[in-house]
Amino acid sequence: MDLKEAFQTAITGEIEGRELYKAAADKTSDKKARESFQMLADEEQKHLDTLVKLAREYDEGKDVEIPDLPRPTSFQDAESPIFSKEFKQTVADKHFEMATLSIGIKLELESEKFYRQMAKEAGVPKLEGLFNHLADWERGHYNYLNKQIGFFQSYYTNKYSFFRF
Repeated sequence: MDLKEAFQTAITGEIEGRELYKAAADKTSDKKARESFQMLADEEQKHLDTLVKLAREYDEGKDVEIPDLPRPTSFQDAESPIFSKEFKQTVADKHFEMATLSIGIKLELESEKFYRQMAKEAGVPKLEGLFNHLADWERGHYNYLNKQIGFFQSYYTNKYSFFRF
């Protein structure tokens, strides 16, 4: 894949992630979840802005200057990094939020995989560093969402289980 195509694919992925998290922030009734989903949407927007800038520079034949990017966000909160304790009691009926977590995990994992591959193919140390940095960021999002699903999984699936023990 050439670099122009890589930028376009990455830009599309960041837009999809931003829109998923924005929709979740708008729809959820849980305040903590709204803030967390909005924060994820904002991070995807930062990725998008950086990629659009770099793609333009590359397209114009300019030397691509990688901006300083903040470190990936670390999510360290008690048991539930996204939702309030009250939300846990009603999670079995929160299909949209659970679907967002599930889709988000897949999206973050695919984004990380894509960025790692682009880092290998970059051929330019600065771009290799950028793609690895973005991959690390996506891995952080994946871990964040995966921890949340693990926290709620038994509460969510028990309602739909055929086996009540």
